[in-house]
Amino acid sequence: MKEKGIDVISTDMRKIVESDDVLQSMALNVALGKAVVCRGFKGIPFDLSGKRLEYPSGNSAYLCKGQSNVVLDRIELIEKAKGFPYIVIDCVFFDDHSEKEKKKIILQIQQSLSVVRRYMWDEKLIVTNLKCGVGVYYPSTVDFIRECGVKNVVLLDPNGEEEFRGQKADCYIIGGIVDKSGSKRGWTSKIGDLLRGCGVDFKSLKIVLRDDVVGVPDRLNAITEIVLRVVLDGMNVENAIRCVQSPLVARWRLKKEIAKKTVRIDVNGKPFRVVRRSVFGDFDWLNLRLKDFYDVCGELGFLVVDDSKVEEIIKKAEYDDKKKRWVLIT
Repeated sequence: MKEKGIDVISTDMRKIVESDDVLQSMALNVALGKAVVCRGFKGIPFDLSGKRLEYPSGNSAYLCKGQSNVVLDRIELIEKAKGFPYIVIDCVFFDDHSEKEKKKIILQIQQSLSVVRRYMWDEKLIVTNLKCGVGVYYPSTVDFIRECGVKNVVLLDPNGEEEFRGQKADCYIIGGIVDKSGSKRGWTSKIGDLLRGCGVDFKSLKIVLRDDVVGVPDRLNAITEIVLRVVLDGMNVENAIRCVQSPLVARWRLKKEIAKKTVRIDVNGKPFRVVRRSVFGDFDWLNLRLKDFYDVCGELGFLVVDDSKVEEIIKKAEYDDKKKRWVLIT
């Protein structure tokens, strides 16, 4: 719009006005061919940062469905957006899932489309090996890569050779896999084997949180959002993970980490593992609530105690170097 001398853009479409990102909603409608931008004014005005204005000033344009005084249409907008990546969800193993898992895959693909629409438009979501009416269907990922001439390919695999740090690619492949039975470990790597067998060159990258995949959300829509936050918004990987990480997933990682923070104390021969209350602050890199912290400690049998109380106990106790714990006799 700036290139065309436009300062203000307006719309009378209620859904767009009420959306969280007005300009993206406008762009999405144009990209999907549902509207064009015409010179003039109609509805509620916004400046080019998306701020709502009391009244229009400067050169105005508005979102319309007509064809007169067109400033921007779908063809020109998509041409401008050539650098946006594809998100490919490869469902080659869809039939090997249970019926419940299949429903979850389709739901997560639908939710992935909602994520893609916040950053790009529907045609940037490719679904292969599964016709589910979402995104653009291809019989296989190899067919998509060859037909579209995609060169720079990344497979997001928890067993990847390198860490994902925001490396640019023309497309990012996510395995359309839901593993509720715990029997599908390594299946994304199998997708890589299939691609490699067809002569597709790609990088295998894993998304990790502080050197571990535990705590990284595994839902297709969450992985999609992490990638787009990093690649398009310039967010670092850890912050992107925290933005989409559910408290449940954060608790999985806390269970793995919290034991390192315990103090072992024997009171009259009875062993306890104590966690200082302030330790909660050490996990600000996880999307945790205080309740989650207490619940995890409770599940593991650890006692959460005020720091001052722990120090008071330690002052009265003796350290047993052999047992690696404090011993208190009362």
